[in-house]
Amino acid sequence: MENKVNNSKKEMPEHIKKMFEQMHNKSDEKFDDLSVPQDESKVVDETVQAETVQDENVQDNKTMAPNSQVVDDKKADGEEDKKSQESNKKKHKLSKKTLIILISCISAVCIVALVLGLVFGLSPRYTKMSAPTVEVHALSDRTIVSVNKNENANIYEFEISFGTSQNTIRSNNPSVTITSYLTVPGEYVIRARYIGDNARENSDYSEAYSYANYKTLTSPSVTLQNGVLAWEKVDNAQSYHIYYGSDENAPLYLLATQSIDTPNVTFDLSALSSQKAGRYYLYVQAIASPNSYYTNSDLSKVAIYDNVKQLATPQDVNYDRQTNTITMKLTETIAEYDIEIVINKTYTYIYNLQGESTRLSIDLSPYILARDITSIDVRALGDDEYLLSSQTVNVALA
Repeated sequence: MENKVNNSKKEMPEHIKKMFEQMHNKSDEKFDDLSVPQDESKVVDETVQAETVQDENVQDNKTMAPNSQVVDDKKADGEEDKKSQESNKKKHKLSKKTLIILISCISAVCIVALVLGLVFGLSPRYTKMSAPTVEVHALSDRTIVSVNKNENANIYEFEISFGTSQNTIRSNNPSVTITSYLTVPGEYVIRARYIGDNARENSDYSEAYSYANYKTLTSPSVTLQNGVLAWEKVDNAQSYHIYYGSDENAPLYLLATQSIDTPNVTFDLSALSSQKAGRYYLYVQAIASPNSYYTNSDLSKVAIYDNVKQLATPQDVNYDRQTNTITMKLTETIAEYDIEIVINKTYTYIYNLQGESTRLSIDLSPYILARDITSIDVRALGDDEYLLSSQTVNVALA
C-alpha cells in the first residue's frame, strides 16, 4: 500500500521507520498508516520513549537473567542433595544388610567349628601342652602321686584305675594323696594330664604308671599264760615267726616257725628249755604268702617270758680218802655252770664247769687234807633267779 504525505510536511527518518517496523513485528500490533501525517515531534517523542523502554527492557532482561540462573542453580543443587541423600540412605541400608550378612556368616562358621570340635575332638586353642611324667611316693603313713609343675596349667588331673573301677582327682597342686583310693592290695594304673586355660589345649595323658599296692598284714595280738604263747589267726598270713631276745634292745633270734592253720595259734615255750635260763622278750610276726600283694606284719607287742630252769642233781657222787678225790656223774645239758663243794659244813669250794665231760673228778688236796674232812656236800650251783641250784648230795665217807 502506498501512502502519500503532504509536501508541506517532512518525511519520517528512515531509521525511525525501521524501528517501528521491528516493534510491529515483535508485538504483532498494527500501526496507523505511516503515510498519515503526524506531528513530527510527537513521533520523535514516542520514538525516544520506545527506545528508552526497549533499553530498559533489555537492561531488565540483563539484570534478571543472573537471578533466574541462581534460582535454577539452587533448584538443581537441592535436587542433587536429595539424590545424594537418597543414594547415601541406599548405601547405608546396603552396609547394614552387608554387616548383618557378614555377622551371620561368622556366627555360622563358629557354630560349625564348635560342632566339629565336639564331634571330632577339634579345639580352637592355640597351644597344646606336653604330657606330664607321673611319680608315686609311698611313705610310712600315706601314698602320694605327683607330676612336674606346669605354670600354664589351671588344674592337674589324676586318674586312678583298678580293674574296672576308676577314680579321677582334680587339684590345683601338682601332687595329691591317694591313700584313700588304694583300698585293696593289687596293681593300680595311674595317669595324669594338665588342664589348660583358654589359650592352651589340655595335654595328653601321661604314660601309664603301674603301682603295686602292697598291704601289710595285721600284727598278731599275743597273750602268754602258763608258758604258752597264743594269738588269733591273721587273715592272708601263711605262717608265723616267733622271735626272742635277751633284752628289748638286743638282737632277735628266730625261735620257731608256726604254720598251724587254726583259729587260734599257740606255741609252747618249753622249747626254750634248751636255751640258757633267764628272761626272754618274745615277738610274733605274721608271714605273707609269696607272690601276693601282702607284706609281712610288724612284730607283735612284746611278751616277756622268764625261762627258769633247775640244775640236775649230780649222780654217783663218791669220795676216795686215799687220793682225797671226789667223783660224780653229771646229767645236766647246760654247757656252763658251777659245782659247789662244802666241806665240814664250813669250807666252800666252787668248781666252774666249761664244756667238760659228764664224768667229773675233783682233787681236794689243794684245799684240805683227807684226815681233816668230816663231811662233804655237793650240788650244781645256780643263781637262784632263773637258774635254780640242784638238790644237795651228802657224800658218804669211807
